[in-house]
Amino acid sequence: MAVSTGKNFDEPIPQMIERLKSEHVIFESKLVQVEDNIKNNAVKQAAEIIQSISDRITRHAVEEEARLMRVIMRKAKTESSESIKIMQEHNWVIDFLKSNLLFFERARSHSSSLSSDSKDFKDAKKNINEFVINLRKHFEEEEQIVFPLTLRAEATN
Repeated sequence: MAVSTGKNFDEPIPQMIERLKSEHVIFESKLVQVEDNIKNNAVKQAAEIIQSISDRITRHAVEEEARLMRVIMRKAKTESSESIKIMQEHNWVIDFLKSNLLFFERARSHSSSLSSDSKDFKDAKKNINEFVINLRKHFEEEEQIVFPLTLRAEATN
């Protein structure tokens, strides 16, 4: 069975939503690894994990906006305000990834560049923890609000 890359705009919305949920599960497993590394003060490894999934997270967000919001805006516009707000959260995800890319690269290439008592190390730990918490909350909002609304909207003709 071929794995979808999200490029199939003919993919039925219910199957797409199931695939997006599966991607959330994959991302969650990576977030657990990030948390474990942060708890062990392994900021470099946590940064590597985030960097390894950053392109997939970006593609995932773009796909949700492109396909799901089109259905919502076309068929459930009067109920769209919460979904719009949730989709706008993609901006902080992308901003976090972009603004920390240089840090992630530096952490990967200089294993001893961050001592556990440095301000950079403490800031990195705090920022990564906040990212994990916020991303989990975002996934939950999508699954509880955006996905069900999209399915209801798609079912109406």
